[in-house]
Amino acid sequence: MKAVRISFAGLCSVILFYLFAFKVGNSDFWWHIKAGQLLRESGWITADPFAYTRVGEVYLATHEWLAQVIMSIFYDSGGWVGITILRIALVTLAFGVPLLLHKKNLWINSGLVVIAVANARPALTDRPQLFTFTLFALVLCLCLTYLESQNKKRRNILLLLPITIILWSNLHGAASLVGVVVFGALVVSRQSKPLFLCLAAMLVAPLVAPGGLGNITYVVDLFTEQSATLIEEWKPGPLGWYLKHTGIFWLMGAASLWYGRRNLLFSLLVFLGIGYLSRTAQRHEILFIITALTLIIYQLKHCTQWNLLLESLQSRRRLFPAVLLILIVTLGYSSHVRGYDINRNDNLYGFGVFEPLRGASEYIHSEHLSGNMFNNYNGGGELLFRDHPVFLDGRNIDYGYDYIVRAVNAGVDLPTWNALDQEYEFTHAVIYYNPQTQMDPLPYTDLLDAHPEWHLVYLDDWAAVYRSAGIPTHIQTITPKILENQIIPEEMGQQDFQIMQSELNHIIRMQPKGVKARLYLAKLYTALQAYDEAEVLLRDALAVQPQNFRIYLGLMKLRMEQERWSDAWEYLQTAKSKAGYSGISVNTDLVEQIRAKAKAQ
Repeated sequence: MKAVRISFAGLCSVILFYLFAFKVGNSDFWWHIKAGQLLRESGWITADPFAYTRVGEVYLATHEWLAQVIMSIFYDSGGWVGITILRIALVTLAFGVPLLLHKKNLWINSGLVVIAVANARPALTDRPQLFTFTLFALVLCLCLTYLESQNKKRRNILLLLPITIILWSNLHGAASLVGVVVFGALVVSRQSKPLFLCLAAMLVAPLVAPGGLGNITYVVDLFTEQSATLIEEWKPGPLGWYLKHTGIFWLMGAASLWYGRRNLLFSLLVFLGIGYLSRTAQRHEILFIITALTLIIYQLKHCTQWNLLLESLQSRRRLFPAVLLILIVTLGYSSHVRGYDINRNDNLYGFGVFEPLRGASEYIHSEHLSGNMFNNYNGGGELLFRDHPVFLDGRNIDYGYDYIVRAVNAGVDLPTWNALDQEYEFTHAVIYYNPQTQMDPLPYTDLLDAHPEWHLVYLDDWAAVYRSAGIPTHIQTITPKILENQIIPEEMGQQDFQIMQSELNHIIRMQPKGVKARLYLAKLYTALQAYDEAEVLLRDALAVQPQNFRIYLGLMKLRMEQERWSDAWEYLQTAKSKAGYSGISVNTDLVEQIRAKAKAQ
């Protein structure tokens, strides 16, 4: 049975690797790397080096300096491979350290880790938060180990904890206070002079950083300055969404506390305290998942009923492997559904790096566009990494609530845009429109497309570039909304088609890694019965983005026009598979029509 346990743990490791493996590409990632590079090259950053609107003003986001330096070293040394290795190492530590609380049952607890990582997957992006997850798990496990240890080991733990908080404070600023709070629960449950002295040292530890008191004032500003309310991850998610991620851990955590009851006061304080914190902001949900996972493993170690059940199961030579096989298949399927959907929706499927603004940046550099650039919030990080002075980026405290609100409102309100334009005299604008394609109106691009003084000069699957000067442009008919929705005009003459064809081919040449222009042009060719031309475009698109379900829908529609119904049905099924659990919306009558005609062929 030892071989069965080892095999189960090994397969869990394979599933975890699948969950850990995705493209580098969080929008904040780029400015963290750039900040780390500047710190290594020029030393401590004092004046804002990124936004032309903050020239000479104090640079506030210093609390993550050490994480930024480490991340930039890995990136400069190995590119996306280096960052992926760092991510895998940190996430493995964050979810692997709790396994050491009960080494004997590591094999079955690795299944719990798979569930935890799958539910925490949205938070596992390449940012300094990864260091927080690791150190939070370490502090929590050290506290639990303290409760189970003798005097000498306890002294070592109390010496290690303040050092951990110092390291944490330099990696991710005042996030280390969460670790102090966890230790505070230990002090409440086991009051003693050594614990109080350690707590005092841990309260001072966040100040042992280059930013010093700034670590504390920054987090105070974060919770008192309104700009945090504009950022989605700082808001609590809808209750249903929250329970989808954490509900199973509330249930399993509560059950393990009820049956284990080991050091119950400390466990309850941490469980409920971090549980409450997780409901205040989406970014804190993962801290509760790590907390619940750790407490479940700890409590089950001391649960007689659970251990007897495992022993009984292992004694049954046929049932035991069968149960583990069912369990591993269930874990593998659910993890695939979870991971695939997130990676597909965020363009992170597979290995590599997702650079949505690379094409727009290269266009600006190639055309030598100068002057003040406007960019929307999500695009600033990558643009500053590519040496563009930005209007704003992923930071919030630095800019303030009023500034960010004004920039956001400018995307849909013409007077606000005109006022900003008059104040800053924008010469060009870069809009990362893809994350907002479900919004109507489409912020910024709808406004600028209708603006007589702004002209679209670059467009790809993710970003658009506009210029304010009255210059000739190759893109006059296609807009980001038209490209995204791919609606064929009700009336289209030969001249109209030729103009659209020319513009779409121009977009394809500007950014060969995109597929939206190919899909749209293929749709036009299909409508005109130019099937061979449509086929070539769709095959080219498939070579660029093989996981994009919209390409398979395009092939389905092409086969329908060709009355090749069996092929159309196969492409529909493939599209559904590539779309993942979130699914695609296809007219039910159309599905039945394809199915029936495919059977008849």
